[in-house]
Amino acid sequence: MRLFLTLFLFVCLFLSFLGDVSANPIITTVGTDVTLRCKYDAGYYGTLPFCWGRGNIPKSGCANEVLRSDGTNVLSRQSERYALTGDLGAGEASLTIRQVQESDSGIYGCRIDIPGWFNDQKLEITLTVNPGTLFTLETTSSTSESTTRRLSSFQSGSNSL
Repeated sequence: MRLFLTLFLFVCLFLSFLGDVSANPIITTVGTDVTLRCKYDAGYYGTLPFCWGRGNIPKSGCANEVLRSDGTNVLSRQSERYALTGDLGAGEASLTIRQVQESDSGIYGCRIDIPGWFNDQKLEITLTVNPGTLFTLETTSSTSESTTRRLSSFQSGSNSL
């Protein structure tokens, strides 16, 4: 019996290190807003605390935390560019990053703090932010004075999942 209990504890500990993490890629363009989706069953659990971090999800909490919520309100955020735009009461823990920059590229982790041992919901998303495409438009007027106007702008693509 003692051997069975020891083996059982070892297997549980081993499985806890594997975790329940899924990964999703998102590709977007500089200057757009992007939403990283994360959702849980609030009908079953009620509202739950959660966090978003940069980098792989550690054994507890969020690495390089960018936003934390108690499930009802935002408790902390690294920047005003990070926002929760979904219905928190419905379990929408999605993170919106406004006006993304190339430096926002990388792995983001969402951790929902589900009560009990080893059962937090975890989601990792890889965000890739591509630079916009520079285009130039030149016009010349046909008056006695020749005037050239140059307009340079960045063309942004749409977010893709």
